[in-house]
Amino acid sequence: MTTEEVYPGPRGFVVTHQRNVLDIDFQGIITASAFLTVEPTNPALRTIYLNASPLLQINNVTLSSPTPVEPFLPTPGSFTLSNSLQPLPIRDPPLDIKSHPEIKRKTWSAMGESDEGELAISVSGGWVRLVENQNSLVAFAPIQVQIDYQLVLGGDVVEGIVFKRPGDADDDSQIPHMFLSPTTYDAARIWTPCVDSLWERCTWELEFIVPRYLEGGEPEPNEEAYPVMVVSSGELMEQVTHPHDPNKVIFYYLQTNPTSVQHIAFAAGPFEMHCCSADQSHKPILAFCLPGELKKLQHSTSWLPKAMTFYAEMGSYPFTDFKAVFVDNPRTECSTTATLAILSSDLLHPPEIIEQAVEIRQVLSLALIQQWVGVNIIQRTLADTWLINGLALYIHAQFIRHLLGNNEYRFRMKKDIDRCVQQDQGSQWPLCVPGIIDPPDANTTAFINLKAPLVLHILDRYIAKTGTSLGLSQVIPRIFVASLSDELQGNSLSTQYFFRQCRKVSGLDLQTFQDQWIFGSGCPKLSIGTNFIKKKLIVEFTVTQSQPANDFIQRLGEKMRKPAIWRRPTQFFEGSLTVRIHEADGAPFEHLVDIKTPSKTFPLPFNTKYKRTRRSGHIAARFSKMQDALAAGETNDEEDEARLQAADRAGVFAYPPWEDEEERHRWKVAEWGENDADALMGEVGGYEWIRIDPECEWLASIEYNEKPWCWISQLQGDRDVIAQLEAINRMRAYPSPVIASELARTVLVKNYYYRVRMEAARALAVYNVSECDYIGYFLVLKLFQTLYCHLPSDPDAEAPDMKCRPLPNDFSDFSDYFVKKSLIAAMPDLRDMATRTVWKNVRKILLDLLKLNDNTGNTYSDSYYLAAVITAIGNAFTFGSNQQSLNENEREAEMVLLKESTDALDRVMTMDRLVPSYHNLITKAGLQTHIKSILAGQRTNDARLLLSYTREGNFEPIRLVAFDGLLLCKPPGRTLAVDRYLNEVIRSDNSLAVRRHVARGLSESILMTLALGEIQVPQPGVVEDETEDGRERRQETQIAAIVKAVRKDFSKRPDIKSILQDSLISSFTLPDHEIRMALLKAAEIISGSTAEPLPGTMITLQTPTVETAPPLPTPKIRISMGSSELRPDAQGYGFPVTEGQVIPPTAATTPLRITLNPNGNIPQPAQKKKEKVLKQQRRGLSDNDFKAIAIALQKLTGHKSSHWFRQPVDAVRDNAADYAAIIKHPMDLQTISAKLDNGMYANRQEFVVDVKLIISNCFTYNANTASPVRKAGEVFEKFFNSLWAKTEHTLNSNAIAAHQAAQIPRPVPAVPAQTVTAPPLPEPTLPAPKSTAVKFKVKAPKSVTIDTTVNEHIPPMAPPPLPSSKRTTPASTKSPDRPPVPTFPTAEPIKTSKKRKEPSKSRNELDDILGAEIDEIEKRRPSLNDGLDNLLPTKSESPKPPAAKKIKIPNSTPSSSYQPRNKSPEKPPITLTETKPKIKISASTSTQTPTPPLPANSTFPSAVETKPNIKKAKLKGVSVTVPPEGKKGSSMERSTASPAPSKSGSTSSAQKTALVQVQPPIGDSIAYVPTKQSPPADLPLTVQNTASMKFKRAKALIALLSKEPYAVFFLKAVDPIADGCPTYLQEIKQPMDFGTINKKLDARKYRNLGQFARDIELVFANCRQFNPPGEITQCADAVEAVYWREWPKVASSKMTSDERKAMGSLINQAIKNPLSEWFRTAVDPVALGIPQYFEIIPPDDARDLNLIKTKFDKGQYREAKHIDEDVELMLENARVFNGDGPVVDAANALGKWWTQQRLKMD
Repeated sequence: MTTEEVYPGPRGFVVTHQRNVLDIDFQGIITASAFLTVEPTNPALRTIYLNASPLLQINNVTLSSPTPVEPFLPTPGSFTLSNSLQPLPIRDPPLDIKSHPEIKRKTWSAMGESDEGELAISVSGGWVRLVENQNSLVAFAPIQVQIDYQLVLGGDVVEGIVFKRPGDADDDSQIPHMFLSPTTYDAARIWTPCVDSLWERCTWELEFIVPRYLEGGEPEPNEEAYPVMVVSSGELMEQVTHPHDPNKVIFYYLQTNPTSVQHIAFAAGPFEMHCCSADQSHKPILAFCLPGELKKLQHSTSWLPKAMTFYAEMGSYPFTDFKAVFVDNPRTECSTTATLAILSSDLLHPPEIIEQAVEIRQVLSLALIQQWVGVNIIQRTLADTWLINGLALYIHAQFIRHLLGNNEYRFRMKKDIDRCVQQDQGSQWPLCVPGIIDPPDANTTAFINLKAPLVLHILDRYIAKTGTSLGLSQVIPRIFVASLSDELQGNSLSTQYFFRQCRKVSGLDLQTFQDQWIFGSGCPKLSIGTNFIKKKLIVEFTVTQSQPANDFIQRLGEKMRKPAIWRRPTQFFEGSLTVRIHEADGAPFEHLVDIKTPSKTFPLPFNTKYKRTRRSGHIAARFSKMQDALAAGETNDEEDEARLQAADRAGVFAYPPWEDEEERHRWKVAEWGENDADALMGEVGGYEWIRIDPECEWLASIEYNEKPWCWISQLQGDRDVIAQLEAINRMRAYPSPVIASELARTVLVKNYYYRVRMEAARALAVYNVSECDYIGYFLVLKLFQTLYCHLPSDPDAEAPDMKCRPLPNDFSDFSDYFVKKSLIAAMPDLRDMATRTVWKNVRKILLDLLKLNDNTGNTYSDSYYLAAVITAIGNAFTFGSNQQSLNENEREAEMVLLKESTDALDRVMTMDRLVPSYHNLITKAGLQTHIKSILAGQRTNDARLLLSYTREGNFEPIRLVAFDGLLLCKPPGRTLAVDRYLNEVIRSDNSLAVRRHVARGLSESILMTLALGEIQVPQPGVVEDETEDGRERRQETQIAAIVKAVRKDFSKRPDIKSILQDSLISSFTLPDHEIRMALLKAAEIISGSTAEPLPGTMITLQTPTVETAPPLPTPKIRISMGSSELRPDAQGYGFPVTEGQVIPPTAATTPLRITLNPNGNIPQPAQKKKEKVLKQQRRGLSDNDFKAIAIALQKLTGHKSSHWFRQPVDAVRDNAADYAAIIKHPMDLQTISAKLDNGMYANRQEFVVDVKLIISNCFTYNANTASPVRKAGEVFEKFFNSLWAKTEHTLNSNAIAAHQAAQIPRPVPAVPAQTVTAPPLPEPTLPAPKSTAVKFKVKAPKSVTIDTTVNEHIPPMAPPPLPSSKRTTPASTKSPDRPPVPTFPTAEPIKTSKKRKEPSKSRNELDDILGAEIDEIEKRRPSLNDGLDNLLPTKSESPKPPAAKKIKIPNSTPSSSYQPRNKSPEKPPITLTETKPKIKISASTSTQTPTPPLPANSTFPSAVETKPNIKKAKLKGVSVTVPPEGKKGSSMERSTASPAPSKSGSTSSAQKTALVQVQPPIGDSIAYVPTKQSPPADLPLTVQNTASMKFKRAKALIALLSKEPYAVFFLKAVDPIADGCPTYLQEIKQPMDFGTINKKLDARKYRNLGQFARDIELVFANCRQFNPPGEITQCADAVEAVYWREWPKVASSKMTSDERKAMGSLINQAIKNPLSEWFRTAVDPVALGIPQYFEIIPPDDARDLNLIKTKFDKGQYREAKHIDEDVELMLENARVFNGDGPVVDAANALGKWWTQQRLKMD
């Protein structure tokens, strides 16, 4: 892969759009749906791999492909969600702490597997296809993937998402809110299935459903409440009330810029909002905070408009707005995503806090520039990360210069250069490492962020030197402009593209620069030497370059050197070095020196105008001497004028009080000695000082030795902050009182930048040495006394007797405030060199500062100041506390002083608990001081105080400090109770940051004990003249000795090893890799390792076949079964054949026929051929057992808990290397299926044994109860026991019934055919039918034929359903634009046949051979009507009907399908009666409800069935109940289906033929409940309604119907097993429920309102078809009445209020859209120069967006389609008038955009 290729490699598909709908519950639950638009890029794509956290509960996956041509309808998809972090195996030898190499390997393997994708979705079977797009180009058809899922966290702590709940971490005052807070590159998958990659970018729609108020409902009038808000990436399009729940709100965000999921974030909670935008000159800036922090928010973000304005000058802001939301304790201080930054609320500060004001400006301004570089523009590959981070930090530094000044900018840059040079000495990698595949870790990222902006600064100076450009200020805007166009592909920036732009701007060849600073590592060291030659008037300037990084690598041993070479240390740095030589007046002579060799001397001309320069080293003294000389007339002309200018310039940094000799004496101001003065005055040199690289164009350490007076001159004469800082750093090397006096003067002079004064104050402590007579001790105290204390009583007191009584705090001068803190920080460095203790007077002064602190009159907080004082006290009393040289009185005084300091610290910490300081800074400093005292031996090593601060509920930074102290004072292995506590914190603390911190602290504290000498390590001897190999061997030996000593020490502490071992093994299933890696590091330190055992033997499955079947007795039931394979359809997909398809009879379609011979004991004729025994039953497996096993196996395989048991365990794939060693008899469902297919089961008990063996193996291998595999096994066992108990009951009942039937002799005489005629009723309650009486025959039973053809099979992945136009359907029902909803075709008349019809069966039941037994079970089930007393009207109970025989009568009239409900004609049913055997059949023409529908092509069964008892009839056709003799007959169980209308809506004569219905006899005790009434006459069209679909209204209607208490039976699909109606799917061929309708609405499957209404009415029709009139049908009537009442609102063409709001918003968006530039205002023919416009376009037809908006605002649009028509008319006018060109292109684009937005609205 080249660096120009987009990283990473292709996946076979791209995600072009993603929509997420998230319902957020602040208790830690997110219920959501993700809709991904996937475009295949590889025709071989069979599986879509998405990233999804195993914590996501994937409910279902639906696939569709809604292309304009041949769309694929939504279909349930086959998917698998895998978890690569499985529990570690239990093996022999068991895993222990020494197995850390194996655990580490498994960790890396699991991380690699998760990167490939945890969620696998099958798209095989035709989903990947080519279609013709709108441009007539052939392309891959997009695939729509819908994933319904749920994330249930509760109080669990996971990476990437945070829920703050009251009560968590013992904080009941916590305000509930949630937010995303990623800290790793793979954190986005926790909240949504996605392609979790920075380079996979798409557009986004985000819909959030949250409660309106956290308390629920509306607040009271006087109650203060904050509405819940959702702040998300993207642009807020609308905020509306939930259509079904007024207490919820929906926030809709749209992100039109393609964005990675890693740059999508959101936060939800009761936020307060503040608009930071000062004017309309830039994009809106919004800030959000939690309640109570609004004032701090306003103060902390008031400067943001300045940052937006500054950054926008380089390039337009790429998004619509910028939002900053401040939340409690995020994982990172700032997380930047598209348009949104989630920050810690700890950054907010009130006006009285000084330090935090600078901190928040740095953090928030960086987050803002990252919107340009980092979010909108990303790196092309991981190797280009340096460029993105560097550009953002470089531009951010320019803003800091603009905001805080050039001095601050240059000071920071110099400090960063020094740190970078110090770190880049051979241990760091280059900025750009091509081909890198792993993201940089935290340390590498920190170094990149340090070096990259400095390298860009060097590049900027390098380009600017050419004089042809202004440096990067011309390159960066070019890149920003390219990102807004198509020039920058994918908005991904590469190193090559960046330098290509630099070459275009500057015309320079930058290859050498890249090789040195970008692709090479290290920083050079420049050694400088100077020599002034008076005769030639030149300065010999010698530069010698060395490479510390290269030298470091060369010093490594051979083994370590080879990998270190890959860091590519630069061998030599070339470039120009700027040298400035300054005269006495400060005038610089600048020279450019080309560095091309390691060492070279350059002659630099220096034309000084002085013949001789006289130096004093002190500008103030020189000024007075020069004035005296001028007065005496000793000098004149140019030299005099130049020296006066130098004196005036030096006066800027002069301290006038020191002009008084008495004051100089009081300050002990030192002058150069006599020898030094002679050297100064007699030195021959023409310059004052030399500046090397003044513009910081080199990242190099410069070694330059000059005389001390040169550095003093540079400090006094150069105004550059970097020059002053360099001078102070160089002056530290000269222990001279004169230098100390100059540093003191620097602190006193306020014209110096305050940071320079701070550096000078800290440098004074260096002069606390005897060579300087401890002048540093005196000057530090004198400076503090003079600047910040009351006037002393003795101004001439020496340092030990100096008193400092502090003034009341006044921090109004910020520079003095920071200098004051620097002087306090310098005091602990003033030590007595003899005892190495801090001077006693210094310690007393520090205690007085703490005791006498007065902040009452100060407008600013003293929290940071007191923390600095406490830190200084801790340093003063703990550093070098050596009392061995003191006498007894001195020791006693020291103990008293120490006790005084301890009491003072305890007192201020107690006060901070009562009155907390800002961020508990005082407590934090006090804890750090307490830890230092313990380590210094001044306090008892008691962990109780530290433990109290580590508990949950404390401020998190305080907890971290306390844990650090606990680990330092009580290292692992020293205290068992502390070790267990730390382990519990790592496992279950409420803060993930604390968990990681403690886990990392384990290994660090172990190494700290080694550094403190608690672990004894033998020291190696000194070897002279050691060779390189010998040195390498000695280093290896020393390292081995250290490791051995540490492990030996911990071998005596088995408890900590046991605790760490348990944590390491149990943490393997945790999703947080950082904790696991930290524990692994600790295990590597304290324990050795064992080799990982090789994987066990491969598992080979053998499925032997039985060639010859054993002899069996002649069966009485003859079986012949066809193939169970699916029959191919016209497209070759293998669909189950639907009704109406003509399939030639083949062997594969032959049904199983079980023939019951009435003369079973009579031998059959010999000429009959014996049927072949099935292969599966070769060992004598009975038919019932075979069916039971097959059905049970299918259900077990389809159950979700059987995922782990469907195939044999693979030792490598499943990471179960020891499986074969533990499990001696493996078993799985695939093996069971193979054994069944090969006839290896003799009875069903053997099958049960194998299933239980699977469960037993699972429990044996997965002993850990927390293992997900074991949990799945428990669920699998429970499901199997329940399933098999029902199966056994069914089979046993069948066997008992068969045995009882065999005991009763039943002769079968030949019964002649007879006809039973039903005469007319003597007193008919209903008019008699016009046709003749219906006749039926009762014949002797001959045979019963049962069709068991397999017509249902669930493949691993269902093929995509084709549109109805492509299916093989009867011509009468075929429609080219048939919507993808269930259809209701008219059935053809069914001819009555004497032959018995074979009813269709399903494999989901045990077929009709077990039907009687299933009915027996159903008798014991509670009725569906149980528990309806509270829902239905009170009704008198009916006595149980007597036992009766049920005779099914074949229909003499055709079946029909469902009649759509508009004005359906009434159908007169017919009733027939018969005197013998007392069957009452009557006809009726009374008005009744249209009867329930029947599916197309269905038939009525005609077989005569006999059942011993009927409790509830579920009939297929007309049935009558035949009572036993002596008892009255009961009514017919239920009515039959009514005729359906023809396609034209009329009813044929055949369809009007009434069906047979049995009327209850007069006086019967069973209540007859009539069906529903007719719909209202004014009801708008329902099924025939062709109006366009209104999805929001439909969703509202379904929600309303679902809330009805009578709708309890219609909310979800009927489960034949769970609901106790096993024959439901045989009778109802088109099931429907409200849940299914809701899903179809979400999938937008309805094209018009008629299809939607058809499904709703199908719910009620199915109910009445399956259930007899009664309570359940009354529920249908009640819900249907609500449906009729609400339907006019849905069908109304008038816009609702919400629709009007949405339409108004859309019109406003259209006006703001850049595409609408030509259509916003009315066409002015005169202004536009087109006078013929209204000749072509009639004035009445002229339209524009402002006219449309005006009409809309006036309410002139009643329907939305009228607005659409006006918009289309406006665009058509543009097309007609312009023909073609940019206006027409804009019209087409705007029209397309309008259509897309309208589709989203509907």
